[in-house]
Amino acid sequence: MRRATQRSTLFLSTGLICCALLGAGACGPSGEPAPPAAAADAGTPPPAPPGPPDAGGGIVEAPEEPLARCQDSDAAFVRRAYLATLGRRPRGQDEVRFYTDLIRQVDGGAPRAEGAPLSAGRRHAVLAMIRASQDAYLRRWSDFYLDSLRVERSRESAVACFSTLLSADRRKAAERVRREPARAQGDVFSMLDLTLGSLEGDDVSSIYIANLFSIVSQSFMGANADPVKLELARRENFGARFSGAYLHRDIVCLRCHNGEASVTFDPDPGKNRFFPLPGLLEKSLFSDSSGPPEKDGHDGVARAYGVFRYGGFALASMADAEPLPIVLPNAVVRPWGWMDACGEFFSEVGEDPAGVDALLGSVQGTRASMWDLSAALQRGFVGLRQHGLSRGERGEIPNPDEALAYLVSAHIAEEVWREVIGTPLTVAHYYARSAATRGELLRTTEAFIASGFSHVSLLLEVFRSPGFNLQAPEEGCADEPYAFAPLFDPWIIAEEDPARRRNSVADAIAPLSGRTLLSAAHGALEWPAPSPLPIVDTDFLGEIGVFVDDSRPGSRGLDFQARLAWEDRFARCDIAPEGDFVARLFEAAAEHPDAAVSDLIAALKDRLIGDPGLDDAGEREALEAVLGASLDAEVAALDREELEPRVRSVCGVLLESPQFMLGTLVPRGVEATPKLTPPDAAYDAICARLEAEPPIDGLRVECAAGGVRLRRE
Repeated sequence: MRRATQRSTLFLSTGLICCALLGAGACGPSGEPAPPAAAADAGTPPPAPPGPPDAGGGIVEAPEEPLARCQDSDAAFVRRAYLATLGRRPRGQDEVRFYTDLIRQVDGGAPRAEGAPLSAGRRHAVLAMIRASQDAYLRRWSDFYLDSLRVERSRESAVACFSTLLSADRRKAAERVRREPARAQGDVFSMLDLTLGSLEGDDVSSIYIANLFSIVSQSFMGANADPVKLELARRENFGARFSGAYLHRDIVCLRCHNGEASVTFDPDPGKNRFFPLPGLLEKSLFSDSSGPPEKDGHDGVARAYGVFRYGGFALASMADAEPLPIVLPNAVVRPWGWMDACGEFFSEVGEDPAGVDALLGSVQGTRASMWDLSAALQRGFVGLRQHGLSRGERGEIPNPDEALAYLVSAHIAEEVWREVIGTPLTVAHYYARSAATRGELLRTTEAFIASGFSHVSLLLEVFRSPGFNLQAPEEGCADEPYAFAPLFDPWIIAEEDPARRRNSVADAIAPLSGRTLLSAAHGALEWPAPSPLPIVDTDFLGEIGVFVDDSRPGSRGLDFQARLAWEDRFARCDIAPEGDFVARLFEAAAEHPDAAVSDLIAALKDRLIGDPGLDDAGEREALEAVLGASLDAEVAALDREELEPRVRSVCGVLLESPQFMLGTLVPRGVEATPKLTPPDAAYDAICARLEAEPPIDGLRVECAAGGVRLRRE
């Protein structure tokens, strides 16, 4: 039987794009929800002992045997990990072969134990990918964190703050933000410096500490609105952004869903739909799991967001028609000495003119501001880094700063998981809906914290999941169609047929994010990387699901309208044709008088979808119809001005194919290196680049006639 997932055809450009469709969650019926029972797999887990919960009480669900049996090959891992790590696919078969050889060198050719998908060799290969392509790694993940933090890149102030490089030592800037109070001054830096320095130093906590001030640095104008009402509206806007980008909680929904109780909990494991993380995190932040209690006429939302002062705090607020009063005398401070475009703030804050008694963890009172919240998050990260999350016997969390930092850490872990795997671990109310998703969220969060908030370690922990490198559906690795715990689609547990309440391998197939699609296309064809800032293509980016602003928050997967926008942009494959990959293929063909049209197409397919094969008769016929020439014809005998636009049309079709747009589909059984593979993508060139780099974990790359070798130093 022909395996459609292994051979691209022109007709696949209109094939099925698998999307993860999530239903909208809502609060359940009014009334006090019943407290969940203390069964680990039936709802709220039992209170965890002090220390990491996966070290004690059976909180983390072990991966099930069928997932472990369905692990794919080293070559498939290389393809998936390369795309996930660098935001583009390997440049050809030789790059896949090099990293596969590297894995085998470290592992000594020994087979991996079942259920251990991340061997030492695979870990080493990922570190080598980062080392060999540091710029691509930094670009991919700095873009990711800007989107995750909901930075509105079309805003003028954001352009300056997040696109300017100022610091001579950006790692030092990140270290200062982690350790020093925000009012302390030092060398000037931008948020771009800080983001890159955090990734280079491999501790992303400082990005989240400093960005708190970016949230409240600018706001919408209010014309003739009442100053106090305008201030409260602005706080609600800031707070909603903070809730989505930091807490991963909705204050309103806490009344029906929280770590202590939920209307979707059921003591019957077959009916339960609620699986929170262990510990009373919300209660530690708000004194009550359902959110801050009302006080002085202000509801829980107003109190939770009371810390997001703008009037009388941000210098920009003085441009209001009726600015709120400020404390005098007062100093204007740039947090940690960053550039003024990132925001300037008054050092002292007076009584809240709205009279709101703020309550967000340890940040309380009528004089609360971002000075206090940034210090609380900073302290929370320090505490977690030192000893993890401290939980009491009944799940209480005595340190609210640590509860705050833990929720932020869990959100970062899920964001990275979703970027790599393609499906979320929580649903619309921000809690897991199955034991399997809760288990993975807890495992990755605890590992992320234990690593000192290392992005690389978090990435490797996602790769460690048995759900990352699964075999294709047609391999039939499981004994039954629905053999896996509901890790990719937790909604299936509501199916009437008990046999269908689990996931299949097909549920793991997911579309790439819009930004990864862009970086993969530009990277493969050697076009200049899309400019992160300023963004001028807001309509196009919004259509393909990239975060633009609060009104266009982005989505995963391309609907029909989005695919039309993608086709309009990439069908001709000529974004920057001068000297791009297609042009280089024609130049390489000119150096090989016997090069055939099939050699051009094989190299193009190898670069875009990883499969140079042309042995499908239907595909060959369709290609020849588009190209207007036989695949066996020599390139030298044809007119390049006529042939190149047609080759670019084939390129455009490949960019719209499921093999390109779905991150989990990888070719199998591919070994031959296309004739026109560029010299810089050849095995020896890849090896030479890493041979010039310092050793990784004490192992230095050496290039020999038979392939890569590793020498311990």
